[in-house]
Amino acid sequence: MVGQMTSSATIAHILDPLIDPRFAEQDLLLDKAFSSSDDQVTRDYVRGFKRINVDSLEWAGDKLLMACKDANLRLWDPERAEKERSWPGDWMSVQCDPNSPHTAAAVAWDGKFRVFDTRSSNTSSFDVDLKKTSSNMKEFLSLCWSPDSGYIAVSNRQDQVYVLDLRMPGTLRLGAHKSLQHEINQMVWSQDGDSLWLATGGTPGKLQVFPAPALNAVENPASVVAHQYAAISLAVDPQGRHIASGGGDCLVTLWDPRHLVCTGSFGYATQAVTTMSFNHTGNLLAWGTGNAGSTGGEKNLTIVGADTGTLHWQDSTQAPVQQVRWHPKKNVLAYTLNPSQLPEERDVGRERRGSGRDTAVVHTLKVPEIA
Repeated sequence: MVGQMTSSATIAHILDPLIDPRFAEQDLLLDKAFSSSDDQVTRDYVRGFKRINVDSLEWAGDKLLMACKDANLRLWDPERAEKERSWPGDWMSVQCDPNSPHTAAAVAWDGKFRVFDTRSSNTSSFDVDLKKTSSNMKEFLSLCWSPDSGYIAVSNRQDQVYVLDLRMPGTLRLGAHKSLQHEINQMVWSQDGDSLWLATGGTPGKLQVFPAPALNAVENPASVVAHQYAAISLAVDPQGRHIASGGGDCLVTLWDPRHLVCTGSFGYATQAVTTMSFNHTGNLLAWGTGNAGSTGGEKNLTIVGADTGTLHWQDSTQAPVQQVRWHPKKNVLAYTLNPSQLPEERDVGRERRGSGRDTAVVHTLKVPEIA
């Protein structure tokens, strides 16, 4: 099934029906998985989660880890609809160790950095104040963990990137760092860990690609023009075939991480693409549109076949989609909406009242696995 497709998406779907023969069978299976006639896709929302802005969303095993604007990092069980534990602090970004789902790293606006066990309220490997190392190491906005778990890259409001070296057990060392001339919107490591990709602001929107972890190994990093306007969001295929970027020009582009060439683009969005995620097999790419300042236009959750370009799902949302994140081992997508633009319960139609979905901040979407 394709949800409530936008007019531009419908036209693109009709005008470009060609599928690479290598992926024809996969495409048919995915179409069947998304078929509404068999009720294959199930939608739900996280009950009991108060209306609050979510800055970062991550799966910790089957639980959701959310950095929230009320200065709390929460671990939430979506099946039982209850909070398991929380950690106070102005946490801006959180990500789990790619090789240990219950180990998470978080970075805070005030310079705090922590690596901790999500199954305990007080067990941590590192709990440090980075600004004590350097006064510039504060006002952090994002982090990303290398595929081999050995490094974590963090970026701040001053558009500086720092690489933290975790390779020696019990020892945290400051590695390379780099200052950029353009706004850093998001970062991802390539799946082989050889490069760090940055989506940057400006016109046109570029992707800066640094050799990793030695960011200063070259004076001028590789740079590709990805969007007419700012490059906003990034996602890496866990199989290593693609890196996707979303831009302020309403386009999504696919890149070959080895050769730095564009291998495809999707034009199904009608607003800026602000968040993206590949599923665990790399054959589905989800993204959300709209941002905190979006007051008009279409706001959507979109899922396409990464190998085929087929639009499998597009749903209008009550508010801009702020975060999307596929489960690391299942076809379960979690996504969050901007709470300030959700309707109040009293404003929801009587026939729809009671479900809570229209006013919920955190949602899940379950898609059947394909062979």
